[in-house]
Amino acid sequence: MAVFGKPKSVTCTCYEIGHTWTPSCLYASVDVAFVVFKQALKVYGTLYTVAGILKKRDLKYFKEKILKEIAQSVLFLTTNGTLFISFFCIWRQLTGYYSSYCTFLCGIPACALSVSVERADRRGLLAIYMANVATETAYRMVLSRGWIKPVKHGEVLLFSVASAIYLYFFRKGRLPDQTKSALSFLVGKEELPITEKREEPTPRRHGNRLLNQLTQNETFQRINTSLQSTPKHWLCQHSYGCVHYVVKSFVKMFGLGFLVQGGVKLLGALPRMHKNPKAILHALIHQDNFRLGAFLGCFSAIFKTVNCLLRWLRNKDSETYGLLGGFLAGWSMLWYKSSTIALYTAYKLAEVLYFKGITRGFLPYIRCADIIIYSLSTAFVFHVAVLEPHNLRPAYWSFLLKVTGNRFSMMNRKLLEPLYKDAAKIAPDYWPDYDMRYTSLTRDTVLHKS
Repeated sequence: MAVFGKPKSVTCTCYEIGHTWTPSCLYASVDVAFVVFKQALKVYGTLYTVAGILKKRDLKYFKEKILKEIAQSVLFLTTNGTLFISFFCIWRQLTGYYSSYCTFLCGIPACALSVSVERADRRGLLAIYMANVATETAYRMVLSRGWIKPVKHGEVLLFSVASAIYLYFFRKGRLPDQTKSALSFLVGKEELPITEKREEPTPRRHGNRLLNQLTQNETFQRINTSLQSTPKHWLCQHSYGCVHYVVKSFVKMFGLGFLVQGGVKLLGALPRMHKNPKAILHALIHQDNFRLGAFLGCFSAIFKTVNCLLRWLRNKDSETYGLLGGFLAGWSMLWYKSSTIALYTAYKLAEVLYFKGITRGFLPYIRCADIIIYSLSTAFVFHVAVLEPHNLRPAYWSFLLKVTGNRFSMMNRKLLEPLYKDAAKIAPDYWPDYDMRYTSLTRDTVLHKS
């Protein structure tokens, strides 16, 4: 019979708390491994195929490399899920109880071993992503406990500060090539230092038919010519007038954001198309499409406006313009608030600054830092997923449910309420369908003891 131990521990079995769908620890681990494997195959199969197409990989990649990369990532995710539940059971067998910290301790070795299986070039990305999720989760936890009050537009402020520092280094030309390339696409190579090699913009002779028809439109040509002839400061590196430079950037990035978000919405609407044909139209004109477009368009346009304006006002150029331009451009996130984007940007910036510190001898190089960060962050997120899943980012909780075939929701969190009073908040009426040959625990006995 399961009994409650000390106030901060419970002595229920791993069947009663964790794998409530089966009393066998071995079968539970095998079952989770099989479910996670199937879902991981779908996730990474789609991810690598789409990424390969978008990156215009050659036929050799699809013949020789893609299956190996998919298999390695599938093995990583499958190992992560399987080891976590296995260590959960091993803890109970060794100690005879569960405490508020045991899921975190079980998660660390499970995550460390699994991420070691993954490709080295993906570990850093996984570490940053999970540090992002863990930080947001911790913030949700302290908010739910009433320890702090939410900061109005906090994610926008964080993004603005990170953008300011990023674009300062961009103006100095001191960013990793991949980051520099991404920012060049967003705000233009024209804002790089003069010593950086710039390619002069050349008109495309062949392109999208719709775009060609638009540019051949007489009204469009008249407006474009008028904008091109606007004044340009002698220090500006762009080809035409400053107004043309800003407007063109806004239109380009607005269109990109609209198309990207519209494509995501459209893919989500396709399964519902046969039941609701209007779902396609709603996906195409969804307000999020306009919001992402406005966010990207305003970010690029504001940054360029500030740099051009300061060159006109001060009659000189300076990389410090990137600080002000980046900070003001960051507030364009008011159109499309996203704590995920803000945190990811901040963590990527921290990574850039860390490696700069290593290069200059200010900071030590920590071997396996990506594995350490991933393990601690993911173990913490798993800990919250067990004890207080209502404080997880909804999208990540949905991912955990999907990848485990809903097994994470089958935990009997009523039994964990001595550890955290709101453990069962996400599903207060849920009670597993136990096989009473392996437990005498009932809902009534738990309510009576509590």
